[in-house]
Amino acid sequence: MKQTIKLNTFLILGFIFFQNFIFAKEKKLNGNDGNSELVSSLTGDDLIFVNEKREKIALSDLKGKVVFVNFWATWCRPCVEEMASINELKKKFKDKDIVFVMLNIEADLEKAKKFMVQRKLDLPVYVVGKTVSPDLFKNVVPTTLIYNKEGQLEGNIQGMMDFNDPKIYEAIKQLLEK
Repeated sequence: MKQTIKLNTFLILGFIFFQNFIFAKEKKLNGNDGNSELVSSLTGDDLIFVNEKREKIALSDLKGKVVFVNFWATWCRPCVEEMASINELKKKFKDKDIVFVMLNIEADLEKAKKFMVQRKLDLPVYVVGKTVSPDLFKNVVPTTLIYNKEGQLEGNIQGMMDFNDPKIYEAIKQLLEK
């Protein structure tokens, strides 16, 4: 019995360690500073997500707007820690041509909405409407994708990020001005 408890404790601690420290920390954002690189473009696979009203929305439906997509889960500590900075970023771009899509990978809209309400976050929640290309998500949470107004992927941020970073703000501002 004691060995089972020790094994379970070890497995749980191992999972927590893996979740918080092993996830990729690759951060790339295309900007006009000459040092950033374009990550990729939309390859014809359209990202489909479902909103709180159970309506399917395609990424291609949002052309003409900058789209900020964040893959997250309520159990993901790094996801939770970056939420406040995403909320602040959304406030900074209020009334601009940008759409924030908080894509809950647990596929539970009610749980995701409750999570946002409890933390007093004004972020719209969605779930994935079809299989996500592994090239976009890489099974890392949090992952943030930023698309330009033409629907091309400009930024792919893998792992936790402080979205209060002025470089993020400036890069999105430049995308909005194009």
